[in-house]
Amino acid sequence: MTDQTKMPGPAPINYYYLWHLTALGVVDAEYGSAPPTPPAPDVSAARALPDPLITGTVWDAIVSAGPLRPARVALIDVGVSPDHPNLATRLDREASIDLTTHRYGARVLEILDTTTSFDREERHAFFGGLDIAPLGNMGLSNDDRDYLGDLVAEYAASEGVLRRLYNPESLFASHGTCCAGLIVGEPAVVAEEGTPSLPPEGAFYGNGDELRTSGNRNVIPYFGVDPFSRLISIRTSFEDDVRQFIAAFLYAYLQKADVIVLPRGLPDPKHSIVDPKNELKADLELWKNQDAANLFTRIAVADQGGPELEPKAAQKGSNPDRPWHVLKQLILSISRHIPIVCAAGNSGESQLIYPASLAADNNGIIAVGAVTVEGFRSGYSNYGEGLTVVSPSDDGEVFNRHQLRLDRLSPFAAQHDYSAFRTREYCYSHFSLLTTDLSGIFGYDHGSDPWSAVVPFGTNPGIGGGYYTTFGGTSGAAAQVGGLCALIQRAYKSRHNLGDRLSGPQVKSILKTASRLDAIVAPGTRKLTADCMNAESEDAVEMAYFFGSGLPNARAAVQAALAI
Repeated sequence: MTDQTKMPGPAPINYYYLWHLTALGVVDAEYGSAPPTPPAPDVSAARALPDPLITGTVWDAIVSAGPLRPARVALIDVGVSPDHPNLATRLDREASIDLTTHRYGARVLEILDTTTSFDREERHAFFGGLDIAPLGNMGLSNDDRDYLGDLVAEYAASEGVLRRLYNPESLFASHGTCCAGLIVGEPAVVAEEGTPSLPPEGAFYGNGDELRTSGNRNVIPYFGVDPFSRLISIRTSFEDDVRQFIAAFLYAYLQKADVIVLPRGLPDPKHSIVDPKNELKADLELWKNQDAANLFTRIAVADQGGPELEPKAAQKGSNPDRPWHVLKQLILSISRHIPIVCAAGNSGESQLIYPASLAADNNGIIAVGAVTVEGFRSGYSNYGEGLTVVSPSDDGEVFNRHQLRLDRLSPFAAQHDYSAFRTREYCYSHFSLLTTDLSGIFGYDHGSDPWSAVVPFGTNPGIGGGYYTTFGGTSGAAAQVGGLCALIQRAYKSRHNLGDRLSGPQVKSILKTASRLDAIVAPGTRKLTADCMNAESEDAVEMAYFFGSGLPNARAAVQAALAI
């Protein structure tokens, strides 16, 4: 009888669950010595050490500098799970707002024993005291300034609602919950009534002989970039409603946030106008560029046609671009007071999505791209002019005429002979960002039975609640940089007062100065390396085109803030 047993195939290497914090210098870890020469681009440069020696953290440096004065981070996203054990004490519920279910804001209160479905909503003035005079003229015309002034006056006099209902963010806030964990996640110990406090190893892992259910059994000692700061959730939808975005930034400004994080894009009113970049229009007469030449010809023909029917277009006689222009100037003006961290985009284009594309030297908008542990730009990460910095994240497969980036451990990789195309290959990274997840079946990783039901279990930790997931994208990268900005602000506050903060351009300058283009992404050993994505010989372009100022170092940034 023939032995049909097969040895298991290759598997991704094990890695430290907070590897991204070591790559940013938030946590100091020893991974051992690096090889004298970096490997070839198609060979992994990551060191396989899942339990590195931890020698210190940047949090210790801030604690030793002065009193604890948390920064306030406003996260404009789809909401945050209010009951996640690693976020429950970091989320400022009294300041958070939901702009999706009520134009003037809504907030969910605790459901009391006496609460019934007949209880009326309570009125609450979320925007009371709103004053944008400190923002100045903002570069608006008289008509635009009057438009914004009327809108601000309307919100300042408005009333939203307080509701004692089941929190909708327990159902639809998976993306925001992931970003929140990367920013301010903290270790969580569920204190059981009548039991003494336990050291972390006892609280999280318990006694091996213990059979009873422990509230900490499916909770891990997780850390975001700044677990000592607080987070304000500003919930928005994906509707193209410009008013909710204006309201979101006005509310973040009203709350005196120290950092604003926007790990998503906003509709760009000018993006629909097709205007190919000049470098893409070069050498169209060559055979290898025939597809691009044909595409540009079709675009030119389409532009000559009549306008498409827009059912939601503004009525005739109004200026549909005015609110979008006002939003743009509002974002730029607020960024000069508060740093605004934006995701660069996940389409692999050599241009940034909006509003990351607004980043410039004279404002506080921070556009963040993603890099892998292999030292390459993440396969999906947008890049180009205006990119500020990069941060660790996961990877994406790429197969075009400029590069091959393939997950060769996937069973589907063997179905095709990619070598026939003779495309330059870059090593695919299997590292992802571990972060907090929306518990239950509505999260990225579904929780296990019996608590993963149609109705989430709220604060009941249960067994296998699906509290964590792997995450990535430029959303994850932007969230980490948002945490770095919180560290910078908190370090500055420790030497000054709680109400003091650095301006957007100041934080941006510190972040850029603390970044390096020759950095490695630990536990990798390869320095940041450009790749060809959208053009021939693109990797010969200056490094800033792909990585901005480079990979930030948290300790250098904090030391700079402490020195001010």
